[in-house]
Amino acid sequence: MKFRSDRAAPPPLNFNVTSFVDILMVLVVFMLVSWSAARIESDVGINLPTSSSSVPRNPAPAPVIINVRADGTMAVNRKEIGDDDLVGMLGRLVKLEPAQVAVVRADRTVAYERVLKILDYCREAGITQVGFSALMPPKPGGSE
Repeated sequence: MKFRSDRAAPPPLNFNVTSFVDILMVLVVFMLVSWSAARIESDVGINLPTSSSSVPRNPAPAPVIINVRADGTMAVNRKEIGDDDLVGMLGRLVKLEPAQVAVVRADRTVAYERVLKILDYCREAGITQVGFSALMPPKPGGSE
């Protein structure tokens, strides 16, 4: 028996990853869409009864963050704002959402009186829930 040595070697087998990546991207998009739909609990086959005392469920409003710089100037959404403008803006937000929350982020060197003035502005506008932003102290003996 004679073996032929002049035969061409078979072409190397290649795995085309382009289509594999495309399929994975489609699966990721599908998972994200189905995850967001699953967050809203609803069943198509349920007909809910009516009630005169039911109130629409609104998600919690995003807090308005009031940044107070070291020199006492304020900024909301990266825009500098004056005292009168802050009171007006907070009042408009409370009219839209009565449960509006405010967070005061003041520099550590800001005078206590300035922070109290901002709390007065929040109360004047009708905001009853005010929080303060601070950093966690560093862990002893180590860096983060």
